[in-house]
Amino acid sequence: MKIFLTICFLSICYLCLGQSNVKKVIDEEGKGYLVIWYKKGKDTVNFNFPEGFENKLTDAEKLELIKCLLKFEGDTTRHSGMVYPNYYASNEITVRFSPKSKFFTSEINALYFINRVAYGTFTDYYSPAAVLYDNEEKVEINDQPDKIAMVFTAYRNWFEACIKSGKIPKYFPFNDGRYVWLYGKKSFFSKDGTPVKKNPFFR
Repeated sequence: MKIFLTICFLSICYLCLGQSNVKKVIDEEGKGYLVIWYKKGKDTVNFNFPEGFENKLTDAEKLELIKCLLKFEGDTTRHSGMVYPNYYASNEITVRFSPKSKFFTSEINALYFINRVAYGTFTDYYSPAAVLYDNEEKVEINDQPDKIAMVFTAYRNWFEACIKSGKIPKYFPFNDGRYVWLYGKKSFFSKDGTPVKKNPFFR
């Protein structure tokens, strides 16, 4: 009960009001985690970290949540959980790995949740762990906020393009450049939205 009351007391206020909700909760050790949900009429869609999900949110509603998550840029509060991968679906050859990173931050957590909101169960393939990687220097960058800022720039540019078009494309662009998700797969869809051959969901 004491821990519960402490968490409630230390909870940071909602960053977004109305239908889309993102809250950071701080524990007794000063570490935190994000709580994300979207209230749609009588229904509430909850987003959690380790599991895939299906939802009936429109792209516009998803973009409302993503706008909230982008506000965590620069938040280096360490996540209260451990860094671990979500292994690929049983239909694939399971890829097992142990990240060298010992922690991830709220801003990395926010980027991961953007993937989760936008791409659903595909997130387990695109970002199987909350670890970012530098393809040029061959190192994990969870402890390098200057490089994570560049990742945020790419996400913001993508977000602005989504707002302009009014939709979220099926193409996942964040594993194509220098900074990628550790062991993340390339997009299962081409830029025109058609599935590529390596997509395990379209054989």
